[in-house]
Amino acid sequence: MIDREASRIIDKFLNSRIFPKILDKDNLLGVVVYGSVTTGFFDKNSDIDLLVLLNYAKHSVRGVNFVDGVKIEYFIKPIEKFLSEGVQFTNMNCPSHIALSQNAAILYGDLDFVKGMLNADNTFYNENHKKPIMDFETQIVQVDNRISSLKNIYQRKGAEFEMVYYNILEMIRSLHSAHAGEANIPFVKAYRVYKDPDYYDKYVGKCADNKKPDRKFVELYSKCIEETDNRAVMLNNLIALYEYERSFYNTNPNNYELTF
Repeated sequence: MIDREASRIIDKFLNSRIFPKILDKDNLLGVVVYGSVTTGFFDKNSDIDLLVLLNYAKHSVRGVNFVDGVKIEYFIKPIEKFLSEGVQFTNMNCPSHIALSQNAAILYGDLDFVKGMLNADNTFYNENHKKPIMDFETQIVQVDNRISSLKNIYQRKGAEFEMVYYNILEMIRSLHSAHAGEANIPFVKAYRVYKDPDYYDKYVGKCADNKKPDRKFVELYSKCIEETDNRAVMLNNLIALYEYERSFYNTNPNNYELTF
């Protein structure tokens, strides 16, 4: 269910900014609302996410607009573009379309067609997504190099410690997610996705055939996120996370040779 005030804002935006652009009304397949406004996580800091699907268009459009103080992020896409993106997201093991199909509210257009298309997108993802092809061994060596640099920065009390720390943390998280075959989650949502099962189901999609996050990794990763004051503890937490991740690989970063 969409909040009454959110519905009013959406209608105002569509009637003032979107529908006047669509001269041929038969070209409109549907308007889809998704994100926090349909998942129950909408608050005063949230925006409203809209997808306008067309039968045909030369270009896709991405825009941002404010209506009565509420931010609206919108996409206007031809159906061909939307479906091709579904294939790309599947290849990246990104569950964005799955979450959309699970949580979307279809407001206008051919509701049965759009719903069927979203369900087909869901099925395609579950049948075709797989662990990405990456040089994981080389990446763990790169992380090891960054850890060494961070130790040096810590010892000389460098101002860049936090910047490098969080860069390494995201490197490890992305590497772990890809190597384990878990869903590809944007780093800005990772901590909340890991810690909140309800949010995980809404964002990743409980109807998606994805491995659940590695609980030991989540425990170590959470410690890295939650400690923000003591650099010594931060460094030790990050090293513990790195050592856990390194246990999954045969490569010894201290005795390594690559031919290319």
